[in-house]
Amino acid sequence: MMRWVGFCTDEELIRATLLMLEWQRTEGRKNDCRFHVHDTKEMDGAWTESVEWIVNEYFPLAYEAGLRYNISILSPDLFSKLSSEALYLRDNSVVPTKLCETLPEAERFILEVKNSERGA
Repeated sequence: MMRWVGFCTDEELIRATLLMLEWQRTEGRKNDCRFHVHDTKEMDGAWTESVEWIVNEYFPLAYEAGLRYNISILSPDLFSKLSSEALYLRDNSVVPTKLCETLPEAERFILEVKNSERGA
């Protein structure tokens, strides 16, 4: 889980996301990590300028490294929340984004996906 705190510029967000990509390519792939959970409850400010980069650059590379789902726990900050919603609204079949209000909701989603893949 990636925890985002405070204000983050688009450049900082991209740098942090590239670090997540490197983690996914090494540890994530090795451990079959297919879900990234982003806890943005403490994040402030808009990052909508990064949405296109995330969808067009990051998601295809992360998919190659095994990522299949992006989960965002929404911030109460209006601008951060709108940015998460902008990412969700992008038609992205490579790595879809799921919006959740809480960590337990995100955990339930992960279990549902895993159970459906097992045929449970």
